Amino acid sequence: MSLLFRILYILVSFGETAIIFRIVMSLISANQTNTFVNWIYSISDLLIKPFEGIVAKEIYLNNLKIELTPIIALVFFAIIGFILSELSKSIKKTD
Repeated sequence: MSLLFRILYILVSFGETAIIFRIVMSLISANQTNTFVNWIYSISDLLIKPFEGIVAKEIYLNNLKIELTPIIALVFFAIIGFILSELSKSIKKTD
C-alpha cells in the first residue's frame, strides 16, 4: 500500500512541476510553437481542464497576464500531494 501512495505522490509531483512550468512560460510569453513548450502545455492542459470556469481565466496586472486556472489546479494538486505524503508516512509507521 505504501508503494501505491509513493507512485501516486510521484505522479502528482510531476503534474505540479508541469503546471509550474506552464505558469512560468505563460508569464514570460514563451513561444508555444516550440516543441518543449507545446509539450508542457499539452500535459498541463489535461490537469487544468477540470478547474476551468471556477474563476476568471486570466487577469491583467499592468502588462502582465496571469492565468488563474493553473494556479487553482496547482493548489489542489499540492493539497493532494501533501495528503498522499502523510498517508505514506502513517502507513510506514504502522508497518
